[in-house]
Amino acid sequence: MREDHLLPISKKESLLPTPNSRQILRIAINLKELIDTVIPVEFDESLIVSNKSRIINTNVITLARQACGGDISNPSSISKYQAVLIFCLLKVRNWYLSLGDSQLHDYNLYVLRATACQQLCKYIIEEEEDSGEYDYLLINMLCRRYVINENDVDQEPLSALELASDTHALVVIGSSGFQRCQKFLWRGWIIQNRQDPMQYVLAHDFITNTKFWAHFNPERLKCPMYQNALQLFFSVIYLILYTIMVNSKNSSAVQPIDFIEGAFYTFTIGFIFEEMVKWYHVGSYYLNFWNIFNNSTYVLVIISMIVRCISINHLFNIHDPRAIDTLSYRILACASPMIWSRIIFFLDAEKFMGTMLIVVKQMMKESLIFFVLLIFIMIGFLQGLLALDSADGSSDITGPIVGNLLLTILGESSFKMFEEFAYPYSAILYYSYCFIIAVILLNILIALYSSAYQNIVDNATDEYLALMVQKTLRYMRAPDENVYIAPLNLIELLLQPLAMMMKRLNKNDYMVKVMHHHVMTMLYFPVLIVVSIKEVKEAKRATYNRLKRLPPDANELDTPWDLEDGFVDEDADSVFTSNIRKGLKATNAKNRNTMQKQQLAEQEDPYFSVDQAWHENVKNSSQPVDKGCDSGVGWENYAIYEKVCSLKQE
Repeated sequence: MREDHLLPISKKESLLPTPNSRQILRIAINLKELIDTVIPVEFDESLIVSNKSRIINTNVITLARQACGGDISNPSSISKYQAVLIFCLLKVRNWYLSLGDSQLHDYNLYVLRATACQQLCKYIIEEEEDSGEYDYLLINMLCRRYVINENDVDQEPLSALELASDTHALVVIGSSGFQRCQKFLWRGWIIQNRQDPMQYVLAHDFITNTKFWAHFNPERLKCPMYQNALQLFFSVIYLILYTIMVNSKNSSAVQPIDFIEGAFYTFTIGFIFEEMVKWYHVGSYYLNFWNIFNNSTYVLVIISMIVRCISINHLFNIHDPRAIDTLSYRILACASPMIWSRIIFFLDAEKFMGTMLIVVKQMMKESLIFFVLLIFIMIGFLQGLLALDSADGSSDITGPIVGNLLLTILGESSFKMFEEFAYPYSAILYYSYCFIIAVILLNILIALYSSAYQNIVDNATDEYLALMVQKTLRYMRAPDENVYIAPLNLIELLLQPLAMMMKRLNKNDYMVKVMHHHVMTMLYFPVLIVVSIKEVKEAKRATYNRLKRLPPDANELDTPWDLEDGFVDEDADSVFTSNIRKGLKATNAKNRNTMQKQQLAEQEDPYFSVDQAWHENVKNSSQPVDKGCDSGVGWENYAIYEKVCSLKQE
C-alpha cells in the first residue's frame, strides 16, 4: 500500500502563474518606497540587524507583503505576487548599493537600507518556514526564475537563490529557509522540471519512494552531491595517471604514447570540453578564480601534449626530437602543483577547507592592489636607471638592471652594481626603490592579507554557507539533460552523430533519451547501486517525517534532549523492502519505551518532579521581545511604555 496519500499537501498551489516583468518592477518600486520611508535617516546598524528589530517589525513585514498587491479575496492571486517578494527585495538591495557607489555623500544611508532589505528577506523566509509552506517557499519564492524590467529592458531570468549568491547577500544566505533550499538542491530533493529545465520542482517521487529500483536511475546523478563525488573520484584517477606518467620516463629516447599517457590526455580533453559547455550555458557567472586556475592547468597540459606529439611525429623534420620530447616533459612537470591542488577544490564541502579556500581567494584579490602599485613604481625606477645607462650613448647593463629590480621584490637585492654604475645617481634611485618596496609596499601587502583573513574568519560561517550555495549552483545552472561526468562526456560527444540521426528518423527525441538512459546505466552501474541503497534508507526516514507532518530532513539526528526524535529503520539490512509501516511501528514503540523509562526513573522520588507553577514562572520570566519590537520602543523599554499607556487610559 502506498503512503503518498498520507503526505501533507501545501495550502498554496505548488505551481503558480508568473507575474510579468512590469508587474515585478512595480512591486520592487513599492518595496523601495517602503524602505525609504521606514529608514529616512541613518540609524545605528544594530537596530536593523538584531533578530527582533524594532525598525523592521511585524508592521513593516505586513506592509512589504501588501506591496505585492493581488486580490485579497483570492488566495491564489496573493500567493502569485508574493512569490516574487524575496527576488524583488534583493533587486532593491542592488539598487541601493548602486546608489551608494554613485552618491558617496549618502553612502552609509544606502548601505543601511540595503542591509534592511536583507533583514526583511530573512524575516519573510522565516515566516514562510514557520507556517509550514515548504513547497511554496522553496519552489516559488527561492528557486523559480523571474524576469524584471529595468530601463525598458527585460533582464535575464534569475531566481532569488541565484541573485543572493551572485550579490553575496550573506544575511539572506544564512537564513534557515534558504539553507534548507540549498540542502534540498545539494541532495537532489529539488530537481529540474522535466517539461521546463529552467524551473525546479520537489522530487516527491524520490524523497519518499522506498522502492530500490525507483532510485536506480541515472537521472539521480543530476544531484550536485553525486556529481561532486564523481568529479572527486575522476580527479584522483587523473592525479594517479599524471604521477605514473611523469615518473615513468627512464630513457632519453623518444618513446611512443602508451596507454597511461593516452588516458591522461583523454581526461584532460574531457575536462576542457566540460569547462567550455558550462561556460557556454552559465556565461560570465561561471568564471571565477578557481575556474581560471583549472584552465591554466589545462593550458599547460595541452601545450605539453602538442610538443610531445611534435617530438614523435616525423613529418615535422625535427633535427633533435629528443630535445623536444624533454621540453614536453619539463612543461608537464611545471603543472604538478596545480594538478595536486585540484583535489582541494572538491573538498570545500568541509567547513574548514572551504573557509581556507575563501581566505586564499580573497588574498589573491587583495594582491592585485599590491601588484598594480608595484608595476607602476617598478616601471618608473626602471626607466630612470635605463636612462642613466644610455646617457653615455650605449646601453650596457640593461639585463642586470631588470634582474636586480625583480630580485629586490623577493628580498635578494644587490647594492654593489649600482655603486659602480653612474654613481651617485643610480645608487640614490636604487636605494629609494628598495625603501619603497621593503618598507612601504610589502607592509601594505601584509596589512591587506591580514585584513582579508580577519574579515573572512569573523564571518566564517556565513562565508562558508555562501560558498556552498555557489558550489551547488555550479551544477544546477548549466542544465544538462544527460549527465556524463568528464571524461565520460567524450562518450556523449561520440554518440552525438548517432543521436542526431535517430532524432531525424523518428521525428522526436524519445529514442535518443532511451539510448542515453541505457548507456548511462551501464557506465554508472556500480555508482547507481550505492546511490540507490543510500536513498532508500533516506526515503524511509523522509516518509516517516512526512507522515508525522514534519519536513523530510527532520529526525536526522537523535538528540538527547528530545526523547521522541530519531527514526528506527526496522528493515535496515534489506534495501528491497519498501514497507514503511515496520519503521513507523518500531519508532513509535521506541518512543513509548523511552518515555515510560524516563517517567519511571523520575517517579522513584515523589519529591523530584517540579510542579506546573515552575513552568508557568519560566514563561512569565521571558522578556517581552515581540511586543517591544512591534511597538517600536524595544523590549528593554516596553515595561515603561506599557505603564505610560495604562496611565493614559486612566
